[in-house]
Amino acid sequence: MNHQKILLLIAVEEELGTEAVAELRSRCDVALTGVGKLNAFEATFAALQQGPYDVVINLGTCGSMKHPAGTVLRPGIVAQGDIYIDSVFATAPEHLNTGCDTTSISSADNFIGADTPASQLKLLEPYDCVDMESYAIVRAVKFHSQLTATPAPKIEMIKVVSDMADETLDDWSARLESLRHTLLQALDDVLKIY
Repeated sequence: MNHQKILLLIAVEEELGTEAVAELRSRCDVALTGVGKLNAFEATFAALQQGPYDVVINLGTCGSMKHPAGTVLRPGIVAQGDIYIDSVFATAPEHLNTGCDTTSISSADNFIGADTPASQLKLLEPYDCVDMESYAIVRAVKFHSQLTATPAPKIEMIKVVSDMADETLDDWSARLESLRHTLLQALDDVLKIY
């Protein structure tokens, strides 16, 4: 272990629990991003101002139409979701030098659930999973690096599937109890690398 300086980003403390977050603060810097791309971008950028960091880790839950609940994913491709997937506003996906280079995540502006239009679900089918923060976190890291003319830290995405991006989203909070151990174990595996 090289004892590199690590920034851990999680959307809400509820995903890991108060005690786990407190323990993690002894191992790395922890910042809560809040839910959604704008919150995630601003919180990430603000946290990076406290750097420099060698590694930024985004840990959290995600929805997936391909993988069952409890699956750990390490996306190496991060895409902007919604109208940005298949329109004149589309942006190129971000490719990370970590994770699996064939595993992809799309960041949407809304929860993907039973009321999501079929046309939007069709656009998400190629992706392994969907969340609401990953893309903004990657863009904030790269923007901060450009603005400060400093090397960008490595970015690690660790996602655990909590729902099938359908009506099961309603019991997300209840599922966290059973997913916390998986989230923390997946994080521990990555922290051991650094």
